[in-house]
Amino acid sequence: MELMERVREIGADALPVGPAGIDEARHALLREIAREERAGAVAIRGRTARWIGGSALAGGLAATALVIGLVAVPATAPAASAAEVLEKAAEASIRAAEEVVPAGSYTRIDTAFTWATTYDEQMPPGAKFNNASRRDAEAVLLIEDESSVYVPADPGGEWVRERTAYHVAESVGPRSAEASETWGREMNPGAGLSGVTRYPAGIVEGGRDGDVVTYHLDGRETYADMPTDPGGVVAWFEERYGAEGESDGMAHFFVETLGDLMSFNLAPADARAGMLRAFASLPGVEVVSSDGDLTTLAYEQGFEAGSARVEFVLDTARGYIVQSTNWGMGEYVEPIAFDGVPDWQSRTVSTVSTVDAAP
Repeated sequence: MELMERVREIGADALPVGPAGIDEARHALLREIAREERAGAVAIRGRTARWIGGSALAGGLAATALVIGLVAVPATAPAASAAEVLEKAAEASIRAAEEVVPAGSYTRIDTAFTWATTYDEQMPPGAKFNNASRRDAEAVLLIEDESSVYVPADPGGEWVRERTAYHVAESVGPRSAEASETWGREMNPGAGLSGVTRYPAGIVEGGRDGDVVTYHLDGRETYADMPTDPGGVVAWFEERYGAEGESDGMAHFFVETLGDLMSFNLAPADARAGMLRAFASLPGVEVVSSDGDLTTLAYEQGFEAGSARVEFVLDTARGYIVQSTNWGMGEYVEPIAFDGVPDWQSRTVSTVSTVDAAP
């Protein structure tokens, strides 16, 4: 799954993937990273606390739509409540699953994950990125990771993933050239990851440190025992993702699961419907704007370091989340590092379509 891959690829020193399976490994990694974020495990200059997320696992970086574009939803007055919007999308998710993909065709899920990392030349090797506050940053790099998954009409056939892995799409600031060169030399998590990969029946082999686990690209193992009713979904997440008994723990990881768009949009339709309905039960979920079938929902949590906010653009006609934007804790009040660099932490854009062929 996308989140698990980013942990492994960017070299997070969290728990290894063990024989218990990909699901338990994912949970353990999320809990470990959450503890490190809350404890401020690494002493750094001017660090800002981050929303736990795919972007935080990738280094707590900030994303920009300058590279990937964005789903434009004008700020029109919402005509429906969040619960009504999410129920409509949940019903659409179930209907979409009943649509027949023509034999020989594929469902294609495109995902563009883009972020920006600050650069501080004064930090030691290996710690120059994301260890400067925006006001102290000497450069900002815009990093992009794009992938497309092709699901055959017969899911028992060969699934295909085409990927252009983490690369510097743009650099800004007085030390931008130096930052780009340093990224390629010290970081470069995308080395060897771009290209086309084929998965018989959608099965992936993963793991590290000699341990091998298998799982499906659509995450069916993760959601196999998840209830479909909203209360059951919430209880399911609380049991698995409760962060050391903290009241905000479940919400952290629930929101993160929704925002991992490749995994969410690939997930079984009943799982997506259940999560959308359960999202409405979180206090504070609100409709920001709507434009036809696209509705923007927002959810915000307060922490000592400041508020964290996520906005989802929901396709209510098909039950997919097509955009996710995150702001980290306290980032509202931080100045933007350079003109043209937005203030959010991460943004992912996803599209789902039917195509005649795969690479």
